[in-house]
Amino acid sequence: MSARATGPHHTATSDVVHLVIDRDFPDPGVVDIAGVRWAYATNSGGTNVQVATAEDLTGPWRHQPDALPSSNLPEWIGPDAQGHPNIWAPDVSRRDDGTFLLYYTAFHSGNRQQCLGAAVADTPGGPFAPTGPQPLVCGAGRGDVIDPAAFVDSDGRRYLLYKDSRGARARGGPSAIRLRPVAADGLTQQGSEVVLLRSTRPEEAGVIEAPTLVRREQGYVLFYSANTFDSGRYFTNYATSPTLTGPYTKAPGAFLSKDTLDGQVADPGGQDVVEDSEHIVFHGDLAAPGGPRGMYVAGLRWNGLHPVLAR
Repeated sequence: MSARATGPHHTATSDVVHLVIDRDFPDPGVVDIAGVRWAYATNSGGTNVQVATAEDLTGPWRHQPDALPSSNLPEWIGPDAQGHPNIWAPDVSRRDDGTFLLYYTAFHSGNRQQCLGAAVADTPGGPFAPTGPQPLVCGAGRGDVIDPAAFVDSDGRRYLLYKDSRGARARGGPSAIRLRPVAADGLTQQGSEVVLLRSTRPEEAGVIEAPTLVRREQGYVLFYSANTFDSGRYFTNYATSPTLTGPYTKAPGAFLSKDTLDGQVADPGGQDVVEDSEHIVFHGDLAAPGGPRGMYVAGLRWNGLHPVLAR
């Protein structure tokens, strides 16, 4: 089945999407701190957690030092078979005490799987220091756990979302998106995890990942990426629910795909909705699938729980 948009979200045209970081900057996440946009991305070019800053989402973006330098990595992180630590999909949020919490994915040298780590800093640029000697989420039977994301609900309660590969590697499936209640520190689990969404559609190829949760007046919108990032069929979609824990109903087709973007961007995914909920950032191929992925930005408007791309 082709991942083509249908319904109220199929309004994408080439003039609403802008390439703003024209270099390898995968899995972007953006936070606004005192009028400065801070963007974070997966490791590339010898940098573990890439950082860029700008006053406006359209740039210009300025490269900043590594937010998680190798000297600050906990001992559980080690190289995979290709010699890479695989530090992916960083997520930074501000805690109630004013400090900054970094979630990230990295390769566990002991169990040979991707696990979730956490680190803290007094400033959004770091350098971040690990919160402890062990991963935040890891363990036998889970497979790779990747793509952590913080969410703070309207009542101030904090949650951790992530992708659970359910005993498989990150490229395999079937996978699920989990929600874990945590304390104000973003670390201490408070209550049981809930599965919000599972890979159920043929075009997802067993993979859903990169959760981004948005609270709207009418309920909750869970953005996610699907299929494999370098397949040429990677896409972004969303699911809606009147309540935090679901059930979530997937929108038909795709919100962002090569088709819905009129061929302008291939493999759009790894998305994040900026805090004002009026913009979405995501990566897309700069050349062939599996190569460098740049950061794109597009405006959002809303029809209830349904996002629409906008200028």
